[in-house]
This record gives sequence, structure tokens and C-alpha cells, in this order.
Amino acid sequence: MKIYNSLTQNLDEFTSINPKKVTIYVCGITPYDTTHLGHAFTYISFDALIRYLKFQGFKVTYTQNVTDINDRDKDTLQRAKEQNIPWQNLAKYWTDKFLSDMKALDWIKPTNYLFASREIPSMIKLIQQIIDNNLAYIVNGSVYLDILKIKDFDKLSKLSKEEMLQKAKDFEEDLENPDKKTPLDITLWKASGANQPTHIPSFDSPFGKGRPGWHIECSAMSISTLGEQIDIHGGGKDLIFPHHEAEIAQSEGATNKIPFAKYWIHTGTVYYQGEKMSKSKGNLIMVSELFKKYSPNAIRWLILSNNWRKDWEYKEEDLIKAQKIVNLIEYLSFHLRGGGTKKDTLEQFTQIMNKDLDTPKALDLLIFLIDKKQLSAAKKIYLTLGFKNY
Repeated sequence: MKIYNSLTQNLDEFTSINPKKVTIYVCGITPYDTTHLGHAFTYISFDALIRYLKFQGFKVTYTQNVTDINDRDKDTLQRAKEQNIPWQNLAKYWTDKFLSDMKALDWIKPTNYLFASREIPSMIKLIQQIIDNNLAYIVNGSVYLDILKIKDFDKLSKLSKEEMLQKAKDFEEDLENPDKKTPLDITLWKASGANQPTHIPSFDSPFGKGRPGWHIECSAMSISTLGEQIDIHGGGKDLIFPHHEAEIAQSEGATNKIPFAKYWIHTGTVYYQGEKMSKSKGNLIMVSELFKKYSPNAIRWLILSNNWRKDWEYKEEDLIKAQKIVNLIEYLSFHLRGGGTKKDTLEQFTQIMNKDLDTPKALDLLIFLIDKKQLSAAKKIYLTLGFKNY
């Protein structure tokens, strides 16, 4: 199998670190206001990859996180304050909602599904390793990664310093922090302020009370569950910088193991009404709302009909078409039988998926098999791609 690797910017042949075993980490949700179609596109795309790896005989260990706490004062904490409820309750509510939506889409739940707030010790351990390796400094109880000591702090994003600053600004990184040596230095631990609002939690650490930085969380949860080097790390392409670039610097800086992740896989962006689907734009298509009119299999079909690493725009007419297709497949499966699963048919499916996980062509093959009444072969592929049994 060849798959596009953001790190090399090439189609790379996939070989796992350990034979027939694959370790995968995918960045998860910040639990408020989920689950929109953009989330579903990322996680169902990775679900298809994991299912295909299992189809190929690999044992997959998969970790995903919930960012219920980090160094940001907004997101979950701000929303909980506005609703006058504990932040833990808000995080649980939206995480449960996300898991319910994804279960309906027949998503395979990760081997390790971790809440950041419950993994503080692993983060403290990793921060201490970075300090011990003389790559971080402490000011007023906060800890920062000194990126000037990271010789290749651009190897994933390939961005100039000016481009990094703009991206960091877009992600509301604390660029104006006077305690930092340089604006792009990464916050590993944010100290609790003397006048910190009561709705913002603090955790104990050797550096003093505070909270872990967003970026160190994923480094720590990946290493603690999957090891110091993993096969695949991924998420939406908007996370390449600063989040994933920071993860590489932190992880390799702590462990001295290179590469931290062998393959970096990033999904495309979903658009609606000509703009990126986002809360700030107010153009979210919530999966729970789609369930009121369309089946989970139709939504999964729509997602997999788009190339996993390309941007695409949601149009309801495409979902209507997807619903008609899955209705036909399920009708024929119930009423008709015939056509064994030929070896060359599965070989054709494998050849398609081996070319950068080409799920749109795999669906075209499935439609062709239905047209030729090769229903057993169609069903085999349908189930392999994660559609619910019909």
C-alpha cells in the first residue's frame, strides 16, 4: 500500500515499524458543540484506513484523545462558565454526544480513548524529560519549549517564520507572552495566575500549579499508550501547524527517537456555502441533524465518496444521491442472491485501496458489482468499508 505522507510530501510505501502491527494516533475533539460533518469526515476517513489495515491482516492499536483541558481559557472552559455548569460536565455531555453520533456511523472506537484531564502525570513526565534535555526553560512557574534549540522546527509544515507566526496567530497562540524568549516558543505548562478565575482548574506539578499546554497533551498520550515511535499520526490538515509541528519537536526532543511518527496523514477540509465549515462562520452541518433525514450508511457513503486528503463542499443533493444508492444496495441484498466473491474482484479492490486509500474508486467498483449482480462480492466490500450490515 502507498499512502500520502505529509512529512515527506510523497506517496510512500507503507511498512509498519513492527511486522503486522500498526500503531495510530489521531487528534480528537475539543468537547463542545460537536459533531459536525467536518469531524465525521476526518474520523470516518481514518476508520476506513483502520478497517482496511485489519482487512490486510494487521493488528491495529489506535489512540484518540479528548481535549477537555488545555492552556486555553476559551473553548470548553468558557462555554461551561457561560452555561454555569462544571467544565467536566460539559465535556462529558459533548463527548457522549460525539461517541453516540460516531457509533451510529459504525465507527470503530479507539483502543485507547483518553481524556486529557486524566492523563496529567504522563504530561508532567514528558515535560520533565524535555527540561532535562535542556530544551525548555521555566519562567514564573510556566514551562516553554525553546524552538531555537530545535534545528528542524519546520520539517512537517515547511513554513517560513512569517507563515508560522500567522498560523499561530490564527490558532490564538500566546504570541504576546512577555515570559517567552521568542513568540513561537511552545507553552508546555501554564502556571496558575494569582488572580485566576475560579472556573479555570489547576493541577499540581513539580513546576507549580497550572495546566498542560495543548500540544504536549497529544505527545504524552501518544507515547504513554503507543510507545516512543509510532507508525501513523493524523488529524485534519489544519493541525499541521502549530499542533503537529509542536508534537514532533516535543516528542523527539524528549525521547531522542526519530521519527516520532513514521507517517503523517492529514484529511482535507469540508466546505459549506463556499466557506470552510466552522463554528465561527455559523455554517456547521451537524451529523445529528442529518440523521433526521438520512441513514448512517448514506452519510458514510457521502464521506467515502470524497478523497480523504482533498477539500470538498457539502451539497445536500450529493447526500440525497448517496441515500438512493445505499437504499438500492440494501434492497438488492435483501431480495436477491447471487454471484460469489471472486478472487480477482477482491484483488481489484485491494489494488484500488493500495493507491492512497482511494475510497471513491472503491465505491465505484461496488456499484459496478451491484450492476453485474455480483452481490456477494459487493457485500464483502461494503462491510469492509464499514457500512452497517444490510
